[in-house]
Amino acid sequence: MFFYFSRFLVRLALPIYLKKLCVKGFDKLHKGPVLLASNHSGSFFDAVVIGSIVQQPIFTLTRGDVFKKKAAAFWLRQIKLIPVFRGSEGRQYVKNHDVTVQEGYDAMKGGGAVIIFSEGVCVNEWRLRPLGKGTARMAYHTWHGDNALKNMGVVPTGVNYEHFRGPGKRVSLRFGEAILINDIKTDPLEYERWLREFNEILERKMSAEVWSIPAELSKEEKAQRLDALFGDCPVPAEGNAIQKAIGWFGRAIHRPVYNLFERKTAKLTARSVFYDSVLFGMLMYLYPTIVVLLSVIIGAIAGWQAGLALFFALPILALLGSRY
Repeated sequence: MFFYFSRFLVRLALPIYLKKLCVKGFDKLHKGPVLLASNHSGSFFDAVVIGSIVQQPIFTLTRGDVFKKKAAAFWLRQIKLIPVFRGSEGRQYVKNHDVTVQEGYDAMKGGGAVIIFSEGVCVNEWRLRPLGKGTARMAYHTWHGDNALKNMGVVPTGVNYEHFRGPGKRVSLRFGEAILINDIKTDPLEYERWLREFNEILERKMSAEVWSIPAELSKEEKAQRLDALFGDCPVPAEGNAIQKAIGWFGRAIHRPVYNLFERKTAKLTARSVFYDSVLFGMLMYLYPTIVVLLSVIIGAIAGWQAGLALFFALPILALLGSRY
């Protein structure tokens, strides 16, 4: 239940947080069990963007260290996150690799879509980094393990950001042509060779969906390159004078709350790759709570009509503030 409530909030909050989300290839998305092999440049926010579009229940593989505290693990499980523990985190976690793969298999068999970040680690940059073997191992287990799901498709997925820090950005979400079981020509009995062929195919297909911008380019050159890449994802029109005035008012009344969240996020994340994830999470869960509390207080003072008006007016002003 908490997962569906969170998805509902995501779909309400994302249009406010983003300038525009453009999606390519969704109409051709693989039908049936699906493993979404994505790049990983925006931390947990990558899964938020993908999950806002895909209709099936979304299960996301994520770093296992965030599950070490029981309270955190409980809530992370509620939003269908699956922990991935690396051998580098301790030999005691090596045996959990099979558990992770099995959980992913069970999720797909139950009708869900699984997101796996094929690069393994998150870095805020515009390029596809070398792929780990995790995606290949999960695909192998699903296609060639017990009770195999032969109709599973591995979909190369690219999440491309205009920038990596804060709201007001364009995002291009791209789904490529699925890799199917017969696309791998190596005999499954040749396990390591099979994994290598799979990764070669996946890297080629993901490279077509993930934008690449050299790190050595200047800020101006990067901006020009991004504008060109976002050519089919234009910035929304600025609006007329009235819309701009309402937008300014919406930003003005929300500025104190946003500044509070922004400062708290910067302190918690220390300018790490988690900035966007934490800021969006705070806005998604805490902002509605603030709106409800203010509406109740105003309703108690000025009548239920005033409280109800405030309840609807604040989110609308937030949306118009981000839009205009």
